[in-house]
Amino acid sequence: MSAITRAFSTETIKSKNTFALWLTFIGAAIIPLTLVITYIYNWKLFVPEPGQNPWEEIFARSFNGITLFTPLFIILIIGLLFNIENRANAWKHIFVLPISKSSFYLSKYLFLFWLLLIYYILFVSLTWAVGLFLGAYKKELNFLNSAPEWGEILTYLTKFIIGTLAIIAIHFWLSFRIKNLIANLGIGLTGIAFAILLNGKGGYTIYFPYSFPIKMLNYKPNPTYFLEDYHIISLFYFIIFSCLSYLDFTKRFKG
Repeated sequence: MSAITRAFSTETIKSKNTFALWLTFIGAAIIPLTLVITYIYNWKLFVPEPGQNPWEEIFARSFNGITLFTPLFIILIIGLLFNIENRANAWKHIFVLPISKSSFYLSKYLFLFWLLLIYYILFVSLTWAVGLFLGAYKKELNFLNSAPEWGEILTYLTKFIIGTLAIIAIHFWLSFRIKNLIANLGIGLTGIAFAILLNGKGGYTIYFPYSFPIKMLNYKPNPTYFLEDYHIISLFYFIIFSCLSYLDFTKRFKG
Protein backbone atom coordinates (compact mmCIF):
# COMPACT_ATOMS: atom_id res chain seq x y z
CA MET A 1 0.00 0.00 0.00
CA SER A 2 2.90 2.36 0.71
CA ALA A 3 4.18 1.86 -2.85
CA ILE A 4 0.82 2.98 -4.25
CA THR A 5 0.83 5.97 -1.90
CA ARG A 6 4.31 7.01 -3.06
CA ALA A 7 3.30 6.57 -6.70
CA PHE A 8 0.15 8.62 -6.08
CA SER A 9 2.25 11.43 -4.60
CA THR A 10 4.47 11.31 -7.67
CA GLU A 11 1.41 11.63 -9.91
CA THR A 12 0.34 14.69 -7.92
CA ILE A 13 3.75 16.32 -8.39
CA LYS A 14 3.84 15.49 -12.10
CA SER A 15 0.36 16.95 -12.67
CA LYS A 16 1.53 20.37 -11.48
CA ASN A 17 3.55 20.66 -14.68
CA THR A 18 0.62 19.80 -16.94
CA PHE A 19 -2.69 21.33 -17.97
CA ALA A 20 -4.62 18.46 -16.33
CA LEU A 21 -5.16 20.16 -12.96
CA TRP A 22 -6.13 23.48 -14.54
CA LEU A 23 -8.48 21.67 -16.90
CA THR A 24 -10.23 20.14 -13.87
CA PHE A 25 -10.92 23.58 -12.39
CA ILE A 26 -11.87 25.16 -15.72
CA GLY A 27 -14.08 22.23 -16.71
CA ALA A 28 -16.00 22.38 -13.44
CA ALA A 29 -16.63 26.11 -13.88
CA ILE A 30 -17.79 26.18 -17.52
CA ILE A 31 -21.44 25.19 -16.99
CA PRO A 32 -22.00 27.32 -13.83
CA LEU A 33 -20.52 30.38 -15.58
CA THR A 34 -22.77 29.75 -18.57
CA LEU A 35 -25.76 29.63 -16.21
CA VAL A 36 -24.80 32.99 -14.68
CA ILE A 37 -24.82 34.64 -18.09
CA THR A 38 -28.05 32.93 -19.15
CA TYR A 39 -29.94 33.85 -15.96
CA ILE A 40 -28.70 37.44 -15.84
CA TYR A 41 -29.74 38.24 -19.40
CA ASN A 42 -33.03 36.33 -19.25
CA TRP A 43 -33.88 36.42 -15.56
CA LYS A 44 -37.59 37.09 -16.10
CA LEU A 45 -37.92 33.72 -17.84
CA PHE A 46 -36.67 31.95 -14.72
CA VAL A 47 -38.90 33.54 -12.10
CA PRO A 48 -40.46 30.48 -10.40
CA GLU A 49 -44.15 29.86 -10.03
CA PRO A 50 -45.57 30.09 -6.49
CA GLY A 51 -44.53 27.01 -4.53
CA GLN A 52 -41.91 26.00 -7.09
CA ASN A 53 -38.33 25.43 -5.89
CA PRO A 54 -35.99 27.38 -8.23
CA TRP A 55 -33.08 25.11 -7.28
CA GLU A 56 -34.68 22.24 -9.17
CA GLU A 57 -34.59 24.27 -12.39
CA ILE A 58 -31.01 25.50 -12.08
CA PHE A 59 -29.58 22.11 -11.11
CA ALA A 60 -31.55 20.38 -13.87
CA ARG A 61 -30.06 22.78 -16.42
CA SER A 62 -26.62 22.40 -14.87
CA PHE A 63 -26.76 18.61 -14.95
CA ASN A 64 -27.92 18.63 -18.57
CA GLY A 65 -24.86 20.74 -19.33
CA ILE A 66 -22.36 18.34 -17.78
CA THR A 67 -24.14 15.40 -19.39
CA LEU A 68 -22.86 16.66 -22.74
CA PHE A 69 -19.55 18.11 -21.54
CA THR A 70 -18.22 15.55 -19.06
CA PRO A 71 -17.55 12.63 -21.49
CA LEU A 72 -15.25 14.91 -23.51
CA PHE A 73 -13.63 16.16 -20.30
CA ILE A 74 -12.97 12.58 -19.13
CA ILE A 75 -11.39 11.57 -22.43
CA LEU A 76 -9.18 14.67 -22.48
CA ILE A 77 -8.09 14.43 -18.83
CA ILE A 78 -7.10 10.75 -19.21
CA GLY A 79 -5.17 11.56 -22.38
CA LEU A 80 -3.31 14.37 -20.62
CA LEU A 81 -2.38 12.16 -17.66
CA PHE A 82 -0.79 9.55 -19.90
CA ASN A 83 0.64 12.11 -22.29
CA ILE A 84 3.29 12.89 -19.65
CA GLU A 85 4.89 9.47 -20.22
CA ASN A 86 3.93 9.10 -23.88
CA ARG A 87 5.33 12.46 -24.99
CA ALA A 88 8.68 12.06 -23.22
CA ASN A 89 8.92 8.34 -24.08
CA ALA A 90 9.53 7.81 -20.38
CA TRP A 91 8.02 4.33 -19.96
CA LYS A 92 11.33 2.46 -19.94
CA HIS A 93 12.67 4.85 -17.33
CA ILE A 94 9.58 4.30 -15.17
CA PHE A 95 9.77 0.53 -15.46
CA VAL A 96 13.32 0.41 -14.04
CA LEU A 97 12.27 2.35 -10.93
CA PRO A 98 11.75 0.38 -7.70
CA ILE A 99 7.97 0.36 -8.09
CA SER A 100 5.82 -2.40 -9.52
CA LYS A 101 3.73 -1.98 -12.63
CA SER A 102 0.61 -2.74 -10.62
CA SER A 103 1.40 0.06 -8.14
CA PHE A 104 1.96 2.51 -10.98
CA TYR A 105 -1.27 1.45 -12.72
CA LEU A 106 -3.39 1.67 -9.57
CA SER A 107 -1.90 5.03 -8.54
CA LYS A 108 -2.69 6.41 -12.00
CA TYR A 109 -6.27 5.17 -11.72
CA LEU A 110 -6.65 6.56 -8.19
CA PHE A 111 -5.26 9.93 -9.24
CA LEU A 112 -7.71 10.07 -12.14
CA PHE A 113 -10.63 9.46 -9.78
CA TRP A 114 -9.22 12.05 -7.39
CA LEU A 115 -9.30 14.65 -10.20
CA LEU A 116 -12.84 13.60 -11.12
CA LEU A 117 -13.93 13.92 -7.48
CA ILE A 118 -12.53 17.46 -7.40
CA TYR A 119 -14.33 18.18 -10.68
CA TYR A 120 -17.74 17.04 -9.41
CA ILE A 121 -17.41 18.72 -6.00
CA LEU A 122 -16.40 22.00 -7.62
CA PHE A 123 -19.19 21.72 -10.17
CA VAL A 124 -21.92 21.25 -7.53
CA SER A 125 -20.40 23.91 -5.25
CA LEU A 126 -20.17 26.46 -8.07
CA THR A 127 -23.73 25.76 -9.20
CA TRP A 128 -24.90 26.34 -5.62
CA ALA A 129 -22.82 29.55 -5.43
CA VAL A 130 -24.33 30.73 -8.71
CA GLY A 131 -27.83 30.24 -7.29
CA LEU A 132 -26.95 32.24 -4.17
CA PHE A 133 -25.47 35.01 -6.30
CA LEU A 134 -28.53 35.13 -8.55
CA GLY A 135 -30.81 35.18 -5.50
CA ALA A 136 -28.98 38.24 -4.21
CA TYR A 137 -28.97 39.80 -7.69
CA LYS A 138 -32.71 39.34 -8.26
CA LYS A 139 -34.84 38.51 -5.25
CA GLU A 140 -37.67 37.52 -7.62
CA LEU A 141 -35.72 34.35 -8.50
CA ASN A 142 -36.36 33.21 -4.92
CA PHE A 143 -33.10 31.29 -4.46
CA LEU A 144 -32.50 32.76 -1.00
CA ASN A 145 -35.92 31.68 0.28
CA SER A 146 -35.51 28.00 -0.57
CA ALA A 147 -32.85 25.30 -0.45
CA PRO A 148 -31.55 22.67 -2.87
CA GLU A 149 -32.73 19.08 -2.51
CA TRP A 150 -29.28 17.72 -1.69
CA GLY A 151 -30.48 14.12 -1.54
CA GLU A 152 -31.82 14.25 -5.09
CA ILE A 153 -28.69 16.03 -6.30
CA LEU A 154 -26.44 13.35 -4.78
CA THR A 155 -28.61 10.59 -6.23
CA TYR A 156 -28.48 12.06 -9.73
CA LEU A 157 -24.74 12.64 -9.52
CA THR A 158 -24.14 9.06 -8.34
CA LYS A 159 -26.11 7.66 -11.27
CA PHE A 160 -24.36 9.96 -13.72
CA ILE A 161 -20.91 8.94 -12.45
CA ILE A 162 -21.85 5.26 -12.80
CA GLY A 163 -22.92 5.98 -16.37
CA THR A 164 -19.46 7.35 -17.21
CA LEU A 165 -17.46 4.45 -15.74
CA ALA A 166 -17.43 2.50 -19.01
CA ILE A 167 -15.89 5.43 -20.90
CA ILE A 168 -13.29 5.87 -18.15
CA ALA A 169 -12.18 2.23 -18.31
CA ILE A 170 -12.06 2.14 -22.12
CA HIS A 171 -10.03 5.33 -22.51
CA PHE A 172 -7.74 4.52 -19.61
CA TRP A 173 -6.73 1.42 -21.58
CA LEU A 174 -6.51 3.22 -24.91
CA SER A 175 -4.36 6.03 -23.50
CA PHE A 176 -1.35 3.85 -22.79
CA ARG A 177 -1.85 1.60 -25.81
CA ILE A 178 -2.36 4.44 -28.31
CA LYS A 179 0.31 7.00 -27.52
CA ASN A 180 -1.00 9.71 -29.81
CA LEU A 181 -3.20 12.10 -27.82
CA ILE A 182 -5.00 13.34 -30.95
CA ALA A 183 -5.86 9.78 -32.00
CA ASN A 184 -7.36 9.07 -28.58
CA LEU A 185 -9.39 12.27 -28.74
CA GLY A 186 -10.54 11.36 -32.24
CA ILE A 187 -11.85 7.99 -31.07
CA GLY A 188 -13.64 9.62 -28.15
CA LEU A 189 -15.14 12.41 -30.22
CA THR A 190 -16.39 9.91 -32.79
CA GLY A 191 -18.09 7.89 -30.07
CA ILE A 192 -19.64 11.00 -28.51
CA ALA A 193 -20.84 12.22 -31.92
CA PHE A 194 -22.58 8.90 -32.61
CA ALA A 195 -24.14 8.98 -29.14
CA ILE A 196 -25.50 12.51 -29.72
CA LEU A 197 -26.85 11.56 -33.15
CA LEU A 198 -28.59 8.55 -31.64
CA ASN A 199 -29.69 10.78 -28.75
CA GLY A 200 -29.42 7.80 -26.42
CA LYS A 201 -32.39 6.16 -28.14
CA GLY A 202 -32.82 2.78 -29.76
CA GLY A 203 -32.42 -0.72 -28.42
CA TYR A 204 -28.70 -1.08 -29.16
CA THR A 205 -27.65 2.15 -27.45
CA ILE A 206 -27.99 0.34 -24.15
CA TYR A 207 -24.74 -1.44 -25.10
CA PHE A 208 -22.95 1.62 -26.53
CA PRO A 209 -20.91 3.15 -23.67
CA TYR A 210 -20.78 6.67 -25.11
CA SER A 211 -24.58 6.78 -25.00
CA PHE A 212 -24.86 6.14 -21.27
CA PRO A 213 -24.22 9.75 -20.14
CA ILE A 214 -26.52 11.07 -22.90
CA LYS A 215 -29.34 8.95 -21.49
CA MET A 216 -29.17 11.14 -18.36
CA LEU A 217 -30.45 14.20 -20.25
CA ASN A 218 -33.68 15.39 -18.60
CA TYR A 219 -33.48 12.24 -16.47
CA LYS A 220 -36.54 11.29 -14.45
CA PRO A 221 -35.80 8.56 -11.86
CA ASN A 222 -38.03 5.53 -11.60
CA PRO A 223 -39.10 5.12 -7.95
CA THR A 224 -39.29 1.33 -8.27
CA TYR A 225 -35.52 0.81 -8.78
CA PHE A 226 -32.29 2.74 -8.34
CA LEU A 227 -30.18 1.83 -11.40
CA GLU A 228 -31.29 1.64 -15.01
CA ASP A 229 -30.14 -1.22 -17.24
CA TYR A 230 -27.43 0.92 -18.85
CA HIS A 231 -26.02 1.79 -15.42
CA ILE A 232 -25.58 -1.91 -14.69
CA ILE A 233 -24.00 -2.47 -18.11
CA SER A 234 -21.67 0.50 -17.50
CA LEU A 235 -20.53 -1.09 -14.22
CA PHE A 236 -20.01 -4.41 -16.04
CA TYR A 237 -17.95 -2.72 -18.78
CA PHE A 238 -15.92 -0.88 -16.16
CA ILE A 239 -14.99 -4.06 -14.31
CA ILE A 240 -14.20 -6.03 -17.48
CA PHE A 241 -12.17 -3.33 -19.25
CA SER A 242 -10.35 -2.35 -16.05
CA CYS A 243 -9.31 -5.96 -15.43
CA LEU A 244 -8.23 -6.45 -19.04
CA SER A 245 -6.24 -3.22 -19.15
CA TYR A 246 -4.62 -4.04 -15.79
CA LEU A 247 -3.50 -7.44 -17.08
CA ASP A 248 -2.32 -5.89 -20.34
CA PHE A 249 -0.34 -3.18 -18.54
CA THR A 250 1.26 -5.44 -15.95
CA LYS A 251 1.95 -8.47 -18.16
CA ARG A 252 2.48 -7.33 -21.75
CA PHE A 253 2.98 -3.56 -21.98
CA LYS A 254 6.65 -2.65 -22.50
CA GLY A 255 6.27 1.04 -23.25
